[in-house]
Amino acid sequence: MMTKRTLLLSLPVALLPALPALAQDEGLYPDPSSPDASFLRVIAPEANNVTVDGTVLDPTDAGLTPYAEVSPGEVTISVGDEETTVEVGASTHYTVLSSAEAQPLIEDGVTESPAQADLLLYNLGEMESFDLYATEAETAALSDVAPNGHDAVGLKAPLTLTFELRQDGETLASLDPVDLRRGTATTVIVTDDGGLVAADSTYAD
Repeated sequence: MMTKRTLLLSLPVALLPALPALAQDEGLYPDPSSPDASFLRVIAPEANNVTVDGTVLDPTDAGLTPYAEVSPGEVTISVGDEETTVEVGASTHYTVLSSAEAQPLIEDGVTESPAQADLLLYNLGEMESFDLYATEAETAALSDVAPNGHDAVGLKAPLTLTFELRQDGETLASLDPVDLRRGTATTVIVTDDGGLVAADSTYAD
């Protein structure tokens, strides 16, 4: 099971944004229709169409779909012309990496905390050793995520950070500044060519 961690980044006061009212951030994690419902999405960079348990999901340019609400048990996933079935538990967020040969089902490290932001990282590349480095905080937010693996951390929010992909002190890729909001998750993907993409996690209607 994914260990849910919280990282309190030590930032100079000048780098912290003004704190909006908490009500502006509430409701970003949806209330499930049943107490034991889970949420499942797919990262499918090469796919034009993805279906999860009968719900059609539109991938972004990076191949990231919204989360679809699913019931515990067997869930059928269609990516293009390929279909697979996975077993999901209750009250959990999941991601399936369709680009991996075994299409692993990953239990996402989502805290659903209304007081912090979740940062989720997926490694679709081949690097085994690297840092997702937060330049303003001068520290690694996440490190050494295995190929086709995932890690996550909860961050004190709201704040804006610039992330770089670093290996042995060298910057390999970087993102534009990312706004981290309370009660929501930001997904960062290390692509198969060693790049970085980021997007807010979203939910299907």
